Amino acid sequence: MNITIPPGYKGLVALDKEIHKGKGVVTSRRHAFAAGLTGVYVLAAEFVQAARHYPVVFAQDQATGEFLPIAVTGLNQDENLFVGDDGEWEKDAYVPAYVRRWPFFGVRLTGEEAKNGNILICVDETGLEASSQSVFDSSGNPSGDFQPTQTLISEMEGARPATEHLCQTVKELGLLEPFEAHAFPKSGQEMRLRGMFRINENKLNELQGKDVKRLMKSGELSRIYAHLMSLDNFKFLMDRAAARRKGSRLDS
Repeated sequence: MNITIPPGYKGLVALDKEIHKGKGVVTSRRHAFAAGLTGVYVLAAEFVQAARHYPVVFAQDQATGEFLPIAVTGLNQDENLFVGDDGEWEKDAYVPAYVRRWPFFGVRLTGEEAKNGNILICVDETGLEASSQSVFDSSGNPSGDFQPTQTLISEMEGARPATEHLCQTVKELGLLEPFEAHAFPKSGQEMRLRGMFRINENKLNELQGKDVKRLMKSGELSRIYAHLMSLDNFKFLMDRAAARRKGSRLDS
């Protein structure tokens, strides 16, 4: 099976009760894997929570042309302003499910591969270590420590179709437009983030009643407005970047 390695992961192998016996999730620098991620995938169900802390935008997969929602976490390439030097996520910020799930990843199976279940749980082995809080218990079953993560993986896969539907709907309705975010720090050069898409609010307001009802009935209209409101968070990203640069100068 060919599995595309998701951003931040070093590799993926199927989680195995024999191979990974006695292994648990690393306890230090838990979120260091995401330190170089300028954006993190979010589900449609996360829009309202994520919009409180991040700009939530749409990015286009160049291979397929499909769109996916992203929480922007940095202003420069390979920068995540929410992961500290200690490898932990900012305590006061919402932690996306994508981050909470690591080092695990759910792969949806179809056809003959799905005979023993439709989700294959894989793992980035760099995120495991010998631990008393192991993924499997002495009988080889998922442990109590792992069950919340197992539930999260299942919930993420269950929420993925709604996220794909939202992206497909705004694409079909012609609501997406490319845009650039400009940051003007007090010192240094202007920073530009490219390759992002947002909902065109004028086009949204011009939708026919039947399309508006469709968005309301599906719950997608509220998520669209959460996305639009979240775009103001670019200024908070700039403030966070400036604070980090100032801290770096003081430490040097």
